[in-house]
Amino acid sequence: MSTPQEELVEGIEHLRPMMEANGFEFSLGETGIGSGGTFAVGQFQRDDRILAFSVRYGLGLVEYKVGQSRITHEDFLRYSGAWGNHACPNFGGTIQASFAALKQDLANHFSVFLSGKDEEFLAVVRDRDAEPNKFKGLAALGGRR
Repeated sequence: MSTPQEELVEGIEHLRPMMEANGFEFSLGETGIGSGGTFAVGQFQRDDRILAFSVRYGLGLVEYKVGQSRITHEDFLRYSGAWGNHACPNFGGTIQASFAALKQDLANHFSVFLSGKDEEFLAVVRDRDAEPNKFKGLAALGGRR
């Protein structure tokens, strides 16, 4: 069984060509043992844009940052209208399958983050901030608000 750090290092190879083509560089973050077990954290960064993620027993929180603004992968998909056409999260898959699914989502839904203007990305964050509960509870199921 591979360690989270080994899985992360292998997983970033799915993302590296696309991220580097857009000027991002990878750095390995913290690794260690927490209350939930062994973990590893990594990120791709270009200037003040960061794609951060963690690995423990699977691909963990995937988060996008531009300046001081941040949004999770799932929230970006929901508030940008791409939810339902996404590949990640792919519950039940292997860690490497999750990285491959993340790559697919980056290619299909995240050009705003990879190469767009800050304002385009921040518009999605503002939509989330304006209605943080829009996709929670019954609203998430298409029910009444």
